[in-house]
Amino acid sequence: MIDLHCHLLPDWDDGPDSWEEVDRMIDLAARDGIEAICVTPHYLRLSRHNDNPDILRSKFEEFFERCKKEKRLSFYRGAEVFIHPEVIDYIRREKLSLNGSEYVFIEFPSDQVPEGTKELFYRMMLAGLTPVISHPERNDVFGNRPELLYDLICRGCLAQVTAMSLTGEFGRTVLKRAELFVKNNLVQFLATDAHDSEKRKPILSKAVKALSDLVGQEKAEAMVNDIPQAILNNEVIPDWGSPLKPEKTRKKYLFLKDKNA
Repeated sequence: MIDLHCHLLPDWDDGPDSWEEVDRMIDLAARDGIEAICVTPHYLRLSRHNDNPDILRSKFEEFFERCKKEKRLSFYRGAEVFIHPEVIDYIRREKLSLNGSEYVFIEFPSDQVPEGTKELFYRMMLAGLTPVISHPERNDVFGNRPELLYDLICRGCLAQVTAMSLTGEFGRTVLKRAELFVKNNLVQFLATDAHDSEKRKPILSKAVKALSDLVGQEKAEAMVNDIPQAILNNEVIPDWGSPLKPEKTRKKYLFLKDKNA
């Protein structure tokens, strides 16, 4: 299995504080059957070093130097970039895409889809970048208005569902959203979004089982193998179904400045 979203870089964001914790997380991942991890520190949010690119670069260099003797897993560089009007410049300048590919994680506030999102993503795609929306099931606007996510996926974006969302560890509301997005082909792959070895573990196998019950074993395995591998290789992802528009909900959503965002 391949985990494309994992906060494994120590002393940078809200992930591990020490190399000992990194080692514990790597051991958990290896024992779960994960064979490759893309290290995706936060950028433009939750950084302990004011997003200093030189510090980030040195931390990556130290990480890969320390982990080069690890035989159980392969490691790749990426980032989880908080949505920002100048995000394209940051991605290009600081090389924040997944393994140098066109694919890049974009994180939203938990209660917003900011004004101008469609335009920003359009500009990203014109620049040769494919936005990958991090854990949309944990965003209240996407959760209450899934047709907004459907529209972005139809425009060429991708989205990632988090393992703990599908196992119910973020609560019933997030679980139901995750299941809805999976069933309607609105998320394309599964990742751990792990932060530590206790509460936010790098474990995929439990969620793969939950996925299998929703979409079948073959597609569930593709969502942690073939699709992530294509992203790492900078290839077009395998086609496992076109997005389906969920039925509109009458539930009240929290915040959306622009209905055309």
